[in-house]
Order: sequence, then C-alpha cells, then structure tokens
Amino acid sequence: MKLLKQIIAGFIIRRRFKKHQFNNQSFSSVFANAKAFLVLMPENEEDFQYAISILEHFEKNNKDFFILTYDYRVSMLPLKYRGKAIGHGIRDVNKIDLPSRGFLTELKKKNFDALLDLNRKEQMFYIFVSCVINTGISIGFTKKLADKVYNLQIANDETNPKISYENLLSCLKML
Repeated sequence: MKLLKQIIAGFIIRRRFKKHQFNNQSFSSVFANAKAFLVLMPENEEDFQYAISILEHFEKNNKDFFILTYDYRVSMLPLKYRGKAIGHGIRDVNKIDLPSRGFLTELKKKNFDALLDLNRKEQMFYIFVSCVINTGISIGFTKKLADKVYNLQIANDETNPKISYENLLSCLKML
C-alpha cells in the first residue's frame, strides 16, 4: 500500500510541476542575502542526528531558520532549536501521504528566502513541500525528482550519513 501511495504521489508531483523552471541566478549572492531558511529535517533517525551540524552552521552565521520535522521529533532537537521547529503529524498528511491543504496554507503564510532539504533519500512529503514553497533557492541531495525541485543539488554517493552531511556543510560554506 505504501509503494502505491508513493507511486501516486510521484505522479502528482511530476504532473503538477511539469513546467517548473528555475531562473538563472548567482547562488552565492542569493544564499548570502537570504534572511529566512526553511530546513527540512531528514526522516531517517541517524541522518537526523548528523543534520544538527547544519543547524549549528546556520546559527553560527546568524541566519534565521525554521525547522520542519515530524512533531514527535521536535523533542529530539537541541533545546535551543525547538522554538524554531514546525512539527507536522498525522493530521497534516492527506490520504496519499502528501501535505494537507491546511498545512500548506499555514506554511505558505511564512516567507522563506531559501529551502534546504536534508533528506538523502526520496521523501514525497518533503519533495511536495519543496515544490510548493516559493523560495529564491532550494538545495537538496541528488535523488529522483530532484531536477524538478532543487535548483542546487548536492551529489550523494556516500552510504555513510556523517560524510554526506560533512560534504553538504562544506558546500554551504562555499556559498
């Protein structure tokens, strides 16, 4: 059943965002001038722990960011980041595991300049959020549907999540 939901969700994303085009832009200037980031935390628990280093990088560079994660994972975030967390739960998911209209409406009320998806594997809920939220720059790991979603993709050939997130952090430091 889960596979069928994923296939349907992928079809909807491809169909709805078929004509999604990215503008030519200087990534370093857009990233440097971005005031508010939306960070999509990984679904995988081990990845979640390594992704905290990205949040620390944003804090160190005085970037304003919000964290989108499962509502039960908010308590796993360090205390200083919990106030920036936007949790989503069962009520925020529709029948095919995509975000509900109400959830997307609430998320769109906030203005984000950049989006960073920290999921290394395809996660349809977050891919759909990435498509719907209108930001100047969206960054994510290379995966299926990434061409339609992210205008900056980070290659991910590593099986070790620690190395993957260190590579992503190095890329962010260069921007």
